[in-house]
Amino acid sequence: MGISVRQEGSARIIELRGEFTLAGDVLAQPLDLSGQRLSDLGDTLRRLLEQGCRHIVLDLGQVTFLDSAGLGELIACRKRTLDKGGDILLLRPRGKVRDLLEMLHLTRVFRIFDEEGPALASFGA
Repeated sequence: MGISVRQEGSARIIELRGEFTLAGDVLAQPLDLSGQRLSDLGDTLRRLLEQGCRHIVLDLGQVTFLDSAGLGELIACRKRTLDKGGDILLLRPRGKVRDLLEMLHLTRVFRIFDEEGPALASFGA
């Protein structure tokens, strides 16, 4: 899973790429299939929250797979953001990732957008 961050107004867009999954259950540190730690997303989010950012967009447009470890990290990220008085939303989940979010009713937990403009406008900034 690759992670990059960019700024649009008061929002930060965290772009995720690849498979957001646990590499193996024997690992002490959950990894994605390309060897990056799942906690990298949490670390990125913590850094943004410490900088005062409260409007976070997770762009899932290039995420090809999401498993329970990835879902857990997404939910934990939302909780941390809400605890800091912010909001986090999902952008462009596609294919099986979108199907999974809908099947688990996470569309009731996260606001989900297909286009960046309306997502950013939803923050009211």
